Amino acid sequence: MNRDHTIEFAGLPVVSFPLDPDAPLPVAAEDGRPVAWRLECDVRWGAQFGHTLPELFDLFLRRVDAAGVEAVVFGVWSTEMDCGGHPVQVLVEAADRLAGLRRVFIADVGSEDIEVSWIANPPVTPLLESFPRLEELWVRGGPEDKDVPILAPIKHESLRTLVFQSGSLPSEAIRSIGQCSFPALERLEIYFGDPDYGGTGSADDIRSLLTGQGLSELRYLGLKNAMTQDAIATALAHAPIVAQLHTLDLSLGTLGDEGAAALLAGQPLGHLRKLDLHHHFLSQEMGDRLCHALPGVEIDLSERIAAEDRYVAVAE
Repeated sequence: MNRDHTIEFAGLPVVSFPLDPDAPLPVAAEDGRPVAWRLECDVRWGAQFGHTLPELFDLFLRRVDAAGVEAVVFGVWSTEMDCGGHPVQVLVEAADRLAGLRRVFIADVGSEDIEVSWIANPPVTPLLESFPRLEELWVRGGPEDKDVPILAPIKHESLRTLVFQSGSLPSEAIRSIGQCSFPALERLEIYFGDPDYGGTGSADDIRSLLTGQGLSELRYLGLKNAMTQDAIATALAHAPIVAQLHTLDLSLGTLGDEGAAALLAGQPLGHLRKLDLHHHFLSQEMGDRLCHALPGVEIDLSERIAAEDRYVAVAE
């Protein structure tokens, strides 16, 4: 993942919560926008930062106007990502105090802190159940229990953006995402990952999702970072959901000429604004064919990799 922490989240400037009790608390950015609060409790930083996550979050709720908090970004919670609790836990326990919360990013952590494959998350279903007005949820890392879906089938009326950034999403997790109903969802990104790290998802696991049922407002679909990217592209070639999209994102995975040829042989794609294929294994000839066939579509063919062994961008 990117080494730099998020500077803006959902269009809001990210501000670290100050542990110094004398430090002033910003209510809004200089341009008047509310801020997205960043919280982390890495024990490597010494006693001043030695709070457990529940302690830190309690301090946060006591110092800010909790009801006015719109967005929260969680960074590191100790070197092992185990600091007495998890962001899902502390948010659910404080749901009645966070009436204005609309956006959450769990584990905005770069590889300089911890590899993405080491980040273990419990199911986020309780978070969506506790915050029916949540609009944006980003989750980095994989499930702590491979046998328990990170998101159980659920209907959520307000969610507009859902992103799972992982190198290790198992088949069960991807299937369960496709079984959810998100009538307001506009953007969905799923990073499949590498089987060597637990990313066992395949094209078979997205059959329900590709029907578009329960996703009537979806306009951006990212099925990416997959070792089976050619098979996913082939499944998308005739999938009903494609007709409603303005952006199809198949980046970061192992897409090659086979998958690109399937897309060209499938349903028309000229309605797309963007086809994102960066980090790919296409030949120059196939890239040229795509551009010629879709002259009105912005096609990102950057990061072409000329390698015999294919690999995803995000795994370890």
